[in-house]
Amino acid sequence: MADRESNALKILKEELLFIRNTLDSVDKTKFLNDEIIQHAIAMSLISIGEAANRLSDQYKEKYPEIEWPKIIAVRNIAAHGYGQLDMQQIWQAMVDDIPLLEKTFL
Repeated sequence: MADRESNALKILKEELLFIRNTLDSVDKTKFLNDEIIQHAIAMSLISIGEAANRLSDQYKEKYPEIEWPKIIAVRNIAAHGYGQLDMQQIWQAMVDDIPLLEKTFL
């Protein structure tokens, strides 16, 4: 595995752990009312999307159940237009989608 890909996987795992720790310490109401937590999660999503973008197509093909284009699209929205993020959707993604990534990569 190339260094670039190894580094991307390391970042992906670190950010998944950060999101898991955040989910363990906040509920939906706290998340939706705390802009600091929202910004922190948005930064994690940006990092996850950038890491996913650095993975080779061959690597991503090993995990067809993961919606790689969606992960990268969320990164682009978070990076280029934070005001467009719907925090209700971000919360739902954290609850529904992040566990699949955790199961795969942690």
